[in-house]
Amino acid sequence: GRAIPAGWRTLHLVDADNLLGDPQCTDAAHIGAVFQAYRTASAFTPGDQVVVATGCNSHHALSVELAWPSVCHRRRSGPDGADMALLEESQWAASVGRFRRVVIGSGDRIFLAALDQLRSADITVDVVSRRRSLSTALALRARGSLHYLPEVV
Repeated sequence: GRAIPAGWRTLHLVDADNLLGDPQCTDAAHIGAVFQAYRTASAFTPGDQVVVATGCNSHHALSVELAWPSVCHRRRSGPDGADMALLEESQWAASVGRFRRVVIGSGDRIFLAALDQLRSADITVDVVSRRRSLSTALALRARGSLHYLPEVV
């Protein structure tokens, strides 16, 4: 197939711990199901760039990495380590002009700043979250661009 022009690419910033609802989860079937549901909800297509972030629990991080092996993975320690790694990626995306769309795969309030920064760089931003782990502020700001994971995953 033809290469997608750089400025038309989509970047996915996936907060695995938030989407899984459990920063210790090592259940390969569950992690795989959540990632499949995310790909559907986010309209993922081959060629999209994906960064998946987790904390540093080694069994959990390895399980996450094995569930979606062909993408970029970041491990960062600390209470908001994964979030901070993804925020750095969003700042980079806002500055390089390579992406037309960014999908934030998290419901954490901390991503409000990323949403605003990306939109001010004229990038379309979608948010994919679990209903029960979505901050009210992020839900309000992302209205119209918000997609939910099915509650069964």
